[in-house]
Amino acid sequence: MAKVFEFKSVGDLKSKVEGKDLYISIEVYTQIKKAFYSKVKRKKVIAFSAKVGSHDIIDFVLDRDQWKTSLNTCLDVFIKNEMYEECAVIKNILNEL
Repeated sequence: MAKVFEFKSVGDLKSKVEGKDLYISIEVYTQIKKAFYSKVKRKKVIAFSAKVGSHDIIDFVLDRDQWKTSLNTCLDVFIKNEMYEECAVIKNILNEL
């Protein structure tokens, strides 16, 4: 199950996503990695979930054809944060996708 992030407003959510937030990137990477290495070949993954204010929880779903783009974004974020072990895993997944 994907982690639920809480935001004060849609603008706050948009800012975090566009700003390539580290914690959201970690969750996206974790969910794609789990789906990639699972025994069942999944076509979609819930990358993360968001609760905006007092509204319902929204799931952000990535189709398998979006995984490469998302992982490349995570790779950029992880390089900036010197998370090299995760970078190596991402590169392996990218090579196999």
